[in-house]
Formats: sequence, structure tokens, C-alpha cells
Amino acid sequence: MTTSLFETTIGAFEERMALRRKMLNVTGVTLPKRRIPKDVEDKIRDTIINCYECKSGDTCASWLATAEDGVPPPAFCPNRNTILRLKADGYTKEPGA
Repeated sequence: MTTSLFETTIGAFEERMALRRKMLNVTGVTLPKRRIPKDVEDKIRDTIINCYECKSGDTCASWLATAEDGVPPPAFCPNRNTILRLKADGYTKEPGA
């Protein structure tokens, strides 16, 4: 059975979103489930696009495999500034969570 382009694309997207979730988790960011300001919502949405289009997927996966909880995102991460802003704005997970 062959894999369609659609399935390949969905698979690639899901892999990138798994990296994104892990990056947010490792760096200590928790996205809110409540209504948030529009500018923050836009930044969070942009992280999805930035992550999907990033050319450092293998580097990211390697970095995440050894990163300790609470570290800042690496310099190569296109979402670094957004992650740091979210942390500074208090979108952080509880210690030990």
C-alpha cells in the first residue's frame, strides 16, 4: 500500500507539532485554556507555522532528547522569542507538573 501525499503531509505536521509540544513543555510554557489577549493568541498561532516550516527538525529532536526541564529554548528555535515572552508573561507550568 502506498502512502498518499496527504498522509505524508499530515504525518509531517503531527511530528512537528509533537516537537512543538515537547519544546513548550521542556521550556516550562503552558498554553492557557482560557480566553487570552488577541496578540498572545496570534503569537501562539504563529508558533505552529514557525515550527512546521523550521528546517531544524532533526536538530530540535536531538536537543529535546537531552534537554532538562526549565531550560530556555535553543538559539536555533524560530519560536525562541515567543517562548521567552510567554514565560515572562506568566504562561508557565507549575513546578513538578
